[in-house]
Amino acid sequence: MFSSAGRSRPGPGRGRPLIVEFIGTPGAGKTTLCNELVSLLQEDDIDASTIIGAAREHGLRTVAGQAIVRLMPHSFRRAFLWQLFYLLSILNIAPFTLEHFRLIRFVLRTQLGRPIPMAAKRHVLFWFFQLAGRGRFLGTTSRDREMLVVDDGFLHRADHLNASHVEEPDAYQVTTYVDLAPKPDLVVFTVAGLDVCERRIRERGVWPHRRHLSPAELSRYLRNAELVVGLAVQRARERGWTVVEVNNEDRGLDQVKRDLREAVGPLLAESSPRG
Repeated sequence: MFSSAGRSRPGPGRGRPLIVEFIGTPGAGKTTLCNELVSLLQEDDIDASTIIGAAREHGLRTVAGQAIVRLMPHSFRRAFLWQLFYLLSILNIAPFTLEHFRLIRFVLRTQLGRPIPMAAKRHVLFWFFQLAGRGRFLGTTSRDREMLVVDDGFLHRADHLNASHVEEPDAYQVTTYVDLAPKPDLVVFTVAGLDVCERRIRERGVWPHRRHLSPAELSRYLRNAELVVGLAVQRARERGWTVVEVNNEDRGLDQVKRDLREAVGPLLAESSPRG
């Protein structure tokens, strides 16, 4: 999925999946639109899934996964396939680290120097390495023309790695991180105003790891996150990444879904087999 070569040749019977990543200010609707895009693609008979949606299917493509199918009662298979995905993802963290050593070194160095509690640093790093391992595992078990749609991929990790209520975003750190991060095939920049994002978060409930923040601190975090997202998107464009904007600010879902179809249209056309 996130190979160091970017577009390496697939091995026998395998292929490099197409990667679509969402980025946006927290509350902009990335996860909702990510799931909507997967549904739209599946309606068009395109093999698309989220990371979690692909987990068990990709586990089945391994020898261990086939053993689970043969040996386990049907009622236990889903649980065991999920545990297999989790284990294989952990095992893929080490090779990802070797393939992206400069990225890992930069992330560790910058995270250890942040003015946030150690528990928060551990939380950020844990989920960063989870993404690394899961992404690499899915890449090694992918087939041609599969599509993975990621609501919280490496580009959006710039937010987790750089935004809090106690630090001003460092433009150098954000742009350097993007320079080192794996490049997806398409970035969907989900756009919504800061007031809309904050309202949505308060209505649905603040994330457990940020519930200790006061209203003013939460607002400050969201402002900083918006700055980080803007810097990351700007750098991605400067580096020639394909970035499309989808306005998700209090518009009808049907309108937004049409925009999503238009956003992925060129990518699908480019990847279609030519007769």
